[in-house]
Amino acid sequence: MSTQTNTEVKHYLDAMRDALSDLPAAEVAEIMDDAGAHVVEVADEMGDEFSAAALIDRLGTPRAYAEELRVAAGYPSPTSPTATGDRPTILARFALWSMLAATVMAFGFAITRGDMEEAAFLTALCAAAATVLVFRHNGLMAEIAKLSETVAIKDALARVEKSDIGKAFASLRPFQPLWWIGRALLIGAGGVLVYRPDLMFLVALALAAVSLLAGPKAKTDRRWLWISLPATGFALGVLLVILGTLANRYDGYPVSSSPVSYNPAPQTHDNIYVFDKDGKPLTDVHLYDEEGRPLNAPWYGCDGDSRSDNRFPRPKVVHDEQGCHEEPGVPFTVVMPTVPTTTTTAPITSTTAQPQATGTPSLAPTTTVTTTPVVTPTG
Repeated sequence: MSTQTNTEVKHYLDAMRDALSDLPAAEVAEIMDDAGAHVVEVADEMGDEFSAAALIDRLGTPRAYAEELRVAAGYPSPTSPTATGDRPTILARFALWSMLAATVMAFGFAITRGDMEEAAFLTALCAAAATVLVFRHNGLMAEIAKLSETVAIKDALARVEKSDIGKAFASLRPFQPLWWIGRALLIGAGGVLVYRPDLMFLVALALAAVSLLAGPKAKTDRRWLWISLPATGFALGVLLVILGTLANRYDGYPVSSSPVSYNPAPQTHDNIYVFDKDGKPLTDVHLYDEEGRPLNAPWYGCDGDSRSDNRFPRPKVVHDEQGCHEEPGVPFTVVMPTVPTTTTTAPITSTTAQPQATGTPSLAPTTTVTTTPVVTPTG
């Protein structure tokens, strides 16, 4: 860049700085840092064709360009009617809080792996409406800049920038392009983790591309923050999910490869009813195991206190419109199964008929079950 070009660029930047002199010095420095680099880049592109008139044809007059940057940064023009307004508009507050809610919701949606679909969808609709408002209404950014919430946020950010943490983050500004690329990749990865081949996966890829565009534009045009900040929230949530997954995998507790037992756990009961062989219920029964230890179990009555003993059956606790009350006794009857009895059969013995004096044959039974006639001849 020649000496004359340097001089013309310097005059152009000085005129822009004068047009922004009503703003705080920190804001002027931030705007001019980005704008100055852009003006120098445009001058380098012109090369030998550079002139003050050509620069004005390309970017506009210094005051016009400064006004454009002022509005993009959210500051009202000194001569605009909105600068004298006393109350922020409802649309300005809606746009600001929609952006903040979308940022928080995008982070929560990513950290929960898509478990907040309904709430996230409603928040996304509000954020989309707010984004359309800030891009279509030129004076809305000025109204947003006048909100008390915006002023408080800017003051907090100014204090953070002066701290050691803020200075550490300021040293990372040259690496912002790397973050924009990484943010787009994280948004695409979030689409893979949550939706996989679903239609929303394509939407996630489109948002990744838009976030890549919004990164550099948000530095000079604050309206792009309505896209950049929610994208950052979602990307940070995906990053935490990925780091948590890696930490669980390599935390020294590997997943066991031993076969899983499918034996069900022993079933427990709140109450036990005991009956004798005739189906008569027994009360005040105390249960013990094979080693003589009482089988104690907790029980909660209407008073809310827990008692633990091995006495069964317990009263039934009933909650109805009359309140809580305890009903003792057995609420059902049982029919005990009948046990078949075993019968024995007498052994079969053979007896012979004794000779009769009458001379007639006699019949003698051989067993009690069946009889076999035995014919005995007369003597």
